[in-house]
Amino acid sequence: MRIEDRILFNEIKQRNRKVFEALFYEYYPGLVRFAENFVFNPAICEDIVQTLFLYFWENAAQMNINLSLKAYFYQAVRNRCLNHLRDLQVEDKHKLLYIEASLDCDDPDFFEEVDLSHEVEQAIASLPDQMKELFLLKYRDGLRTREIAELKEVSENTVKTQLLRAKERLRKKLLDNTSLLFFF
Repeated sequence: MRIEDRILFNEIKQRNRKVFEALFYEYYPGLVRFAENFVFNPAICEDIVQTLFLYFWENAAQMNINLSLKAYFYQAVRNRCLNHLRDLQVEDKHKLLYIEASLDCDDPDFFEEVDLSHEVEQAIASLPDQMKELFLLKYRDGLRTREIAELKEVSENTVKTQLLRAKERLRKKLLDNTSLLFFF
């Protein structure tokens, strides 16, 4: 760790609010832009970075950082973004399984006046063709990202990006219907 970083970190450990604010204002914009490379939602990126700084402020006394502060911040944001994406995948898988189970349900009262299958089908149909195709390969056919990339002759990153964008569009479309709020 550079001597300047060591001094700044010691000041943070001693609860120097002005040093903390200076670090926050120096790194915050770049960290949010960096987070947007992983998570395509600016509000979530801002939350991730703010949460990191809050954690840093509250736990600095117990922390042992050997990297530069800049390296620590960027590594921590990267890890938090990856954790967020992992959590989204788990959450989305559970929601998708619930929707699939709901679609197979024979009880007409289950939907309480909401034709969920129709809403979901319409939302998926509204996706651009390539995005819809990748989404269906992933979630209807159960293919892995690598398999989809090979099948469609595109990079895995392209598949991941299109799937994230598809999920975001579906969330927005389905959230417009407040009765579907609990699904997405």
